[in-house]
Amino acid sequence: MSPRGVHPSIDVDVGGKKIVLAVSGGIAAYKTVHVARSLTQLGADVRVVMTRSAQRFVGDQTFAGVTGNAVSTNLFGDGPDAPHVELARGADLALVAPATANTLARMASGLADDLVAATLLTVQCPILIAPAMHAEMWAHPATRASIATLAERGVKQVGPNSGPLMSGDSGMGRMAEPDEIVAAALRAIGHAQDLSGRRVIVTAGGTQEPIDPVRFIGNRSSGLMGFAIAHEASRRGAKVTLVAGPNTLIQPPGIEVVGVHTADEMRNAVLSGAADADVIVKAAAVADFKPVSHADRKLKKAEGPPEITLEPTPDILAELGAHPEIRKPGSVLVGFAAETEEDVDELKSLARHKLASKGADMIVANEVGTHDSGFGVRTNRAVIATADGVVDVGLVSKEALAAALIDRVVEFLAARA
Repeated sequence: MSPRGVHPSIDVDVGGKKIVLAVSGGIAAYKTVHVARSLTQLGADVRVVMTRSAQRFVGDQTFAGVTGNAVSTNLFGDGPDAPHVELARGADLALVAPATANTLARMASGLADDLVAATLLTVQCPILIAPAMHAEMWAHPATRASIATLAERGVKQVGPNSGPLMSGDSGMGRMAEPDEIVAAALRAIGHAQDLSGRRVIVTAGGTQEPIDPVRFIGNRSSGLMGFAIAHEASRRGAKVTLVAGPNTLIQPPGIEVVGVHTADEMRNAVLSGAADADVIVKAAAVADFKPVSHADRKLKKAEGPPEITLEPTPDILAELGAHPEIRKPGSVLVGFAAETEEDVDELKSLARHKLASKGADMIVANEVGTHDSGFGVRTNRAVIATADGVVDVGLVSKEALAAALIDRVVEFLAARA
């Protein structure tokens, strides 16, 4: 059976793609030889880089033999370019297999004290890890923290699986099988530019509707979810405009950021680009109401509680859904709904209702107000509703939810092409 035949559902041409295969020191390194061979047979240019520990399990000549390329092991080279820079330059994917607990910790810490670590710190392409270690190491809080940190940075993961381990033990920590890793690598490369040439608008954070110069009506939205979506879309080739309410997040490189404060400002920013956008994702938590008027000077406490008359803010998502003529033909409209319902069936029902009432192509309903989901935390418990049904994503990192959402967006765009 040909390597492509092993993955008939994944139609990705990797011919000429440069894949940096980082091998660290674990007994699962013998499986990585099969990964290197399959990717090479598919036409990829596989460049293997090994830690010193990895060479105790598999010799570098084995990888050189199956890839046709010399294996890199030394941080210091003789040429004008540093080896880690040369390896990273032009890479389409960096694959770490096996990714040991030590390697994950060093990646999360940003160390660059050997060739593998320095190369992974230099690459500008997607990174895929295939963890492999003993079950106790996989369950350790330090490893869980490393995995969480890497996920926040957009690093993708395949495995581990449960099964036989060293020393006759069994449990979670067994590296994914070669076919699984190759399939994940193909998906990562296929996703890398599947929004190339597309324009995406993402809104993020909350709005602040002024009461006076120092007080406002707002909410607890941090902007983390919208920023994760913007980063994922940009990573996959889109030209992204991020319309962001007040936040304290680091501005993402390569993304146009339009700062706004009020719902009206956010509406104007979104509508000004709607006609050219292939995708609009309304992830912002816009305040539902605003004061009819606001004071020019700070209201004094001694004067007693002020009477504040409220009016609705513009419903940007509903306006975009009700007036498709203001959007680019064939564009995809996605809305978010922050809900406090903890029951998944209720969350699904609310998502279906919002999907119909807003005229959107997709609604992501996410639970807020708990310690592990919603505003200001790194994870979301969410469902994604489309006309085809509602999918329970579960409790995942905001980065994982962003990836799942963009996957569905790409499917919509392909169906409308």
